[in-house]
Amino acid sequence: MVKEVDSVLRVGKELTQHIVELSYDELPHEVTHQTKRVILDSLGTIYMGTRKEEAAGVTEFLKALGAPEECTVIGSSVKTSLPWAAWANAAYAQVHDCNDGHRNGAAFGGSAHPGRVAIPAALALGEKLHASGRDVITAIVVGYDVAGKIRGMKDRPPASAYCSAAIASRMLGLNADETTFALGIAGFHSPKAVPRTMGLDVNFLSNGYQAKVGIEAALLAKQGFNGPKLADDNRISTRFKTRGLGEEYEVMNVYIKPWPTCRMTHGAIEALLTLRERHGFTAEDIDEVEVSQLTHGMYINDEKVGPDSYYKNCQFNLPYIAACTIIDGTVTEAQFTKERIADEKIHELAGKVKVKPDEGLDSIYPDDCRPTTVTVKLKDGKTCEERVDLPWGEPRNPLTDDELFTKFADWSSPTVSPEKAGKIWDKLQKLDKLDCSELLSQL
Repeated sequence: MVKEVDSVLRVGKELTQHIVELSYDELPHEVTHQTKRVILDSLGTIYMGTRKEEAAGVTEFLKALGAPEECTVIGSSVKTSLPWAAWANAAYAQVHDCNDGHRNGAAFGGSAHPGRVAIPAALALGEKLHASGRDVITAIVVGYDVAGKIRGMKDRPPASAYCSAAIASRMLGLNADETTFALGIAGFHSPKAVPRTMGLDVNFLSNGYQAKVGIEAALLAKQGFNGPKLADDNRISTRFKTRGLGEEYEVMNVYIKPWPTCRMTHGAIEALLTLRERHGFTAEDIDEVEVSQLTHGMYINDEKVGPDSYYKNCQFNLPYIAACTIIDGTVTEAQFTKERIADEKIHELAGKVKVKPDEGLDSIYPDDCRPTTVTVKLKDGKTCEERVDLPWGEPRNPLTDDELFTKFADWSSPTVSPEKAGKIWDKLQKLDKLDCSELLSQL
């Protein structure tokens, strides 16, 4: 064996063996059930993404490609080739930044949001290959493991591309060496990080390429191509068996978002909803709102937004989101339409929201919780305060199945009727007994 190839195959061998060898029968019931939950959640984000006008060109782009009609573009009547279907569905999943997330993965250089890549890749492959639901579930589990267990701080590894490549390798039947090469190829060709450009339509398109490149990498590895070694920091990586590989499944460690905004804003949303209900104040009663935030999360106060701001900037702006929470009593996709963003009253109240870093909160993040403290000062002199350590949706404070289905029905509507939403959830709960195509036929 060529010396360089041999050195590649030695890195991450336990991880690639896990990808290849994990059996569905090894998975505890709570793991398979949670996998069905994250599929449902990702489907809701995809349906909601298809309705956003900024993403409307995705389907038209695919029609113009004239690619083989192999796989479903969810929420449309369009079918396209395997890689492009995964690309489209992953792009739609990212439009509203409401994907599931991995707190420790994000903090330590792994994948912040594995579902936005894992689910589109697995469903497209499952449809193309007529894979069993059991195979799809197992592939998603290993995809989440790869996304969450490979980490690195100095140079963040391309964990999302690795995730989609792991899923594709598993579903295409690659052996451990081929899987290693598939991950390497995907990582090398993964979309490279560039400075944040929140006001442009690139964020969700980049996510689509993370799904597409992993599938293509696995197809190349199947044809005998090799690639570079895995990029991760073995000091903080959790891919080794001594650190939970094959025993602690990362799909159990993701949160599910109840609101379509950056997760760093959710503690403040929850605190404000609680205070609003408890004290009955309105926007007119407020003198000032002060949010004590993790220093790591101060990016949610980086940029002032106004009536002509881009919706994505508003989704990452805590003063705007706090103002919507107080005035509307909710945060949904409706708070990020051009009409709502143009409302001067929202921005007038947002100007009273002060966000400050609190180093005291940093000591318990990310291992224990994601803390936020909100203090509301009213014009009559009263002050009320609420602290949230584990925002709703965390693994230790999860959405129930009923709450998750309600969220899916709301986020997929009006594209999906309540009756159809129920049928999709019913199919998903029986996925381990079905061919994946039976689920896709409902979408």
